[in-house]
Amino acid sequence: MKDVFQYIREQIKYLPLIVRMSKYNTKNNYQNFMLGRIWQYANPIIMATFYYVIFGFIFKRSLGATSVPYLPWMLVGLSIWGITNGTILQSLSSIIGQLNLSNTFRFPVSISPSITFVGNIIESLVILLVAAMVGVYNGYKPSIYWVQMIYYFFAIIVFTVSYSLLNATLTTIFRDYSQIVRSVSRIGMFISGVMMNLQSDFIPVFIRKLVLLNPFYYLIEGMRDSLFSQEWFYNKLPATLFFWTLTLFILLLGTHLFYKYQESFRDFL
Repeated sequence: MKDVFQYIREQIKYLPLIVRMSKYNTKNNYQNFMLGRIWQYANPIIMATFYYVIFGFIFKRSLGATSVPYLPWMLVGLSIWGITNGTILQSLSSIIGQLNLSNTFRFPVSISPSITFVGNIIESLVILLVAAMVGVYNGYKPSIYWVQMIYYFFAIIVFTVSYSLLNATLTTIFRDYSQIVRSVSRIGMFISGVMMNLQSDFIPVFIRKLVLLNPFYYLIEGMRDSLFSQEWFYNKLPATLFFWTLTLFILLLGTHLFYKYQESFRDFL
């Protein structure tokens, strides 16, 4: 557990640096465009509009959404999938990319996944805001259930940053590992309930039960429950306990491997 506490202390201590580096990376990514950082807000809005036209008018609820209108239901999934899976994929080479810089400016390379996570927050929140607005338009007014979005956002932070640290560490040690993660992520969207309701009757029962073990599914459905006033998180106790047990295991394993091999990272490059 000492590795976990050391990791948490580093994230808290260097939080201002994490935010500054995230802003710098974002600015650097858009500096060659005439509209600059406007694209950071425009891209998710354009994507949301595209899905509104395709799925809101053409396919509507043909993919088996719940009683919630398909468009806001799907946008919530896209938002959570974007910030979780997007951070995980972008963080695969974060330790490798930040290693020299961390030695020059004297900051722990353990904050690299956190920098990536903070950089992805804006786009995901824009999509989530669009989903909330469409939901309100369809009659889903703000309610007390919205409070638990704080819980789910905290869960998103802990799981995503922990899993990103583990993947980044393994990628540094074994470079081919990143290709395994990328290959698995290609089907991840379909087994995480982003585009279709995986609890529909036309899906076999054993698959519906396996889906409940998917941490991405837990986060996506939890945010939907919050936004559309469907269920409290403590009513899903087995899924909640499994999610936090898995997340704690990932955090323990990730921090242990990171601090064990931290001094040897250069030898793997």
